[in-house]
Amino acid sequence: MSAGLQTSGPGVDAFRTAFRQPSEEPLWLSQFRLSQTEQFSHSGLPTTKDEGWKYTSLRPLARAKYQIVEACEGGSVSPVLKGAAQAVFVNGYFRAEASDISGLEQFLGPFNGFLKEPWLENLVTDTSFKYQTMYSLNAASFTDGFALKLGADQQLPRPLELVFLSVPGDVPGMWHPRAAIDLGANASATIIERHLSVGEGAYLANHAADIRVGENARLVHVKIQDEGSDGRHLSMTRVKVGKKSLYDGFTLTLGGSLSRSETEACVEGVGAEVRLNGAYSITGKQHADHTSRINHLAQGTKSRQVYAGAIDGNGRGVFQGHIVVDQAAQQTDGYQMNRALLLSDTAEVDSKPTLEIYADDVKCSHGATAGDIDEDHLFYLRARGIPAPAARSLVVRGFLADPIENISDDDARAAVLDVLDAHLGLERL
Repeated sequence: MSAGLQTSGPGVDAFRTAFRQPSEEPLWLSQFRLSQTEQFSHSGLPTTKDEGWKYTSLRPLARAKYQIVEACEGGSVSPVLKGAAQAVFVNGYFRAEASDISGLEQFLGPFNGFLKEPWLENLVTDTSFKYQTMYSLNAASFTDGFALKLGADQQLPRPLELVFLSVPGDVPGMWHPRAAIDLGANASATIIERHLSVGEGAYLANHAADIRVGENARLVHVKIQDEGSDGRHLSMTRVKVGKKSLYDGFTLTLGGSLSRSETEACVEGVGAEVRLNGAYSITGKQHADHTSRINHLAQGTKSRQVYAGAIDGNGRGVFQGHIVVDQAAQQTDGYQMNRALLLSDTAEVDSKPTLEIYADDVKCSHGATAGDIDEDHLFYLRARGIPAPAARSLVVRGFLADPIENISDDDARAAVLDVLDAHLGLERL
């Protein structure tokens, strides 16, 4: 597939071997791969000269000489939700022996098992979204992934955990898992993504997801990213939200040396709502980027973005929230806020909330704050016999819990708090 392509973008040569060659895939997928390969070959890796990547450099990716890896085995992972189904992927490949999707096989399975379904073709090849370079790299390179289809009035019988397990090898590896989720009218589901690693070593996990939430449907989509200290995690999620529906997205970022979680949502149904909330706790030289673009395209739509980050050491947090209100999207209600807690003198945060409004009857606002830990709060806890490290963790926990409380599913919210407490060395409060 890559034969004859002209390389004009920076960093393309480092990923050329990842481009998939023509195979037994359907024609639509081969054509889609080819178009995305050409896009990436022309544009290359984004640089800090690109406005959307001003605060996040991908130059280290071109120097790392990542290699595509073959499927390998991986151990099972205990679910964070009791009674949840679990689909496990190791280095981007589905592992049936480590998964438990009993009773759900009619709704979901490996991405490659749905390639002949028209709904998957329509979802993946949708051209409504802004071009994204790393999404194109995923499309050109993915080998496996996950797909879920719920028809009208269907409800996923139990919550689903998608466990993406990274197992580094002797050389830096890369994998490009892909996900597709399609909810019909009045359907509902709760999905938790967990991104974990086993062992030490450098790798690149570059994820992409296409999601459609039909009329009056509801999707709770929680992502917990706790990759290894040498791991680099990139993800691009594209969401279309229908009339009177809800997409409730949340991201908890704890791991990875470099991570960027990006979401673009097209709110195209009257009365639809999108929530993109998140929390992050980073230290050392970790770099965590949360970027979003919400396109309000219909009347009476609503969006909420609340992020809170605790940054220690030489860590750097990035928040870029972009709300676009189309001329037809009168009575839009949009809000975005990023709050950062700087736990060291060398911690850094970059916030760029943006409103782009073409309608005249809207209610939109944005804001950003950054500050040191409140010494009065620490003193209050210390005065009651709580040791300094635990007191500090409790203050951080309280700060990060604010956006977590916005998760609409009670069990998913409790699971995220459990993970955060374990990360901070606290028992469940």
